[in-house]
Amino acid sequence: MLDDLIESSIVKGLAFCAYDKLGPQPIYMFPKPIKGKDFESENKEKRVGKGLIMSFTDYMQISIKTLSLLLGDGTLFNKDSALLKQYQYFGVIPFPDFHLTALTFFHFAEVKFDEAPLATAFCILVDENQRGFLYNNINRLKNIVIDFFNQFDKIITEEFKPQEQVKRYFESLIKKIITIEKTPATPITSQRKMKILFAGLDDSGKTSFLLSIDRKFSKLIGLKPTRGADVSSIEALGATIFLWDLGGQKAYHERYLNKAQIYLFEADLLFYFIDLKNKARFEESIEYLKNIKKALAQLEQATPIIYILSKGDPDIIDSKVIKNNLKVIKNELAKISLKKSPEIYITSVFQIFTILRAFSSGIAKLSPNRDLIEHNLHTFSSKTDACLALLLSNDGLVLAEFYTPEAMEITKMQKSEDLLNVFEVVAPQFAMLFKIFSKYKAAEKDEAIFKVSNSVILFKKIKVLHYDMFILFLLDNENTKEKINQNIQDFLVRTQDLLIRYIS
Repeated sequence: MLDDLIESSIVKGLAFCAYDKLGPQPIYMFPKPIKGKDFESENKEKRVGKGLIMSFTDYMQISIKTLSLLLGDGTLFNKDSALLKQYQYFGVIPFPDFHLTALTFFHFAEVKFDEAPLATAFCILVDENQRGFLYNNINRLKNIVIDFFNQFDKIITEEFKPQEQVKRYFESLIKKIITIEKTPATPITSQRKMKILFAGLDDSGKTSFLLSIDRKFSKLIGLKPTRGADVSSIEALGATIFLWDLGGQKAYHERYLNKAQIYLFEADLLFYFIDLKNKARFEESIEYLKNIKKALAQLEQATPIIYILSKGDPDIIDSKVIKNNLKVIKNELAKISLKKSPEIYITSVFQIFTILRAFSSGIAKLSPNRDLIEHNLHTFSSKTDACLALLLSNDGLVLAEFYTPEAMEITKMQKSEDLLNVFEVVAPQFAMLFKIFSKYKAAEKDEAIFKVSNSVILFKKIKVLHYDMFILFLLDNENTKEKINQNIQDFLVRTQDLLIRYIS
């Protein structure tokens, strides 16, 4: 039954792997691995055909690769069990040797047959040229996988049962995936497409925000309100990102909500704008936000929301009135953000870094590999005693970040957001300067060092396949650079595949 379902699906196979006492192991494999002579006798055409033909050794390779991405050098084994149980990551992982790509779920399962929570990786394997299905339906796939393991972890608490005894659970999962295949968010192609919504009341700063990002400052003067939905696109992270600027006039709200399957459906990210100065419209803005969240819930979408409190200009931000407005709106947003604290950014067109910080943080969330890359960056930075590390694309987009309390002490910054604001704004400038100097052969090495007071900023160029990327470090002394040079190759080896699927 399960093999027949796989034959009819985009999914080529499923693999559940765990790091047990024998090391990384494939525990449940669908289709079953071909053994010995039977495997050798299969011709190559059949192996790459509709059905997936894998040996146990092949599945073992998948197990080793995925679990090494989670565990790295093994330092996680010394972590507190309660902390390990909080780790849950998704990643899109390529397996070029098998012409496959997998949506992989990493987590630690609590079991009674081991002292510590068990590191696991579960792969939904598809043909590499159909990876767009994973990207374009990732939120829906994540939901069913998390629901699956909320139940399945209870089944394997005592022991790993024989595959035949758990087969029906995987059959149920594959049926849900096939349902998504029949109603895909977008046509199934290898091209990755994403959708970002910009919503809020009229005059809440949406279009100004977008124009600031595009550096078209001259267009801010005499700006006309957006009528209806203005859709544009950009190329970033190796994908086409569609930006939907939803005009904020009240006449359009009902249209967006009544036709949510057009305007809100499969939105990967929502920026919601509130004019920080206009307290008189806070109630109206919150009501509109509640209706949007309700429509998203009806679509069964867990679209991340970033709140932009616009017009927080430097000449008024510390005034009593604005401070009170800020307190009111934060309390209101906290009330309707049940599961976690709302992610809020105060922006001003007069301080471009506030807008860049908010947009960079938002767009970086679009990669399913972001959390796992950041996890590996944390491990790498901790080993090298770096106080702060930012991983940047060639264009200066911050892909991952890490900082320690020491970074706050070195820079004398009072708030972590101020620390990250400063470095996320200067990092793209460093990237630009580095590329200019390299062009004129003024930079002989793939690194630059800047001494600031008692600290050092190290800026390194790295290569991931044919992509140029950068890492910016804040160090308490220049000697730390040697530890970075000793460990950076290991970091790149473990993170390369995650980065490839981040940007392509």
